[in-house]
Amino acid sequence: MKMGFRRPQPQRDKFDIFKDLLSIVANAKPLYRNQMNQTRVGYTANLTHPQTVKYLGELADLGLLILTDYKPYSYYAITKKGRRCLQIFSEMEDDLRPF
Repeated sequence: MKMGFRRPQPQRDKFDIFKDLLSIVANAKPLYRNQMNQTRVGYTANLTHPQTVKYLGELADLGLLILTDYKPYSYYAITKKGRRCLQIFSEMEDDLRPF
């Protein structure tokens, strides 16, 4: 095995990425107001900047996340609808898991 060789990760579909983003924002520790800004969310979810902008925009358009403006930073927060959606994703994942 060569040094630095990494096994390819399985491709995530849109719903897996949505679930990851929602759980990242939902599990943010409120140490700083700017803790879950766009850059931190994308880095934690292992997404490129254009992917992060696209998916966070879609989640905000669906009403699952809100962009809260606190000067000089803005950050993402999960809504009640987003928490419910995350719960449904988890329940579906549990139901579809083989015994």
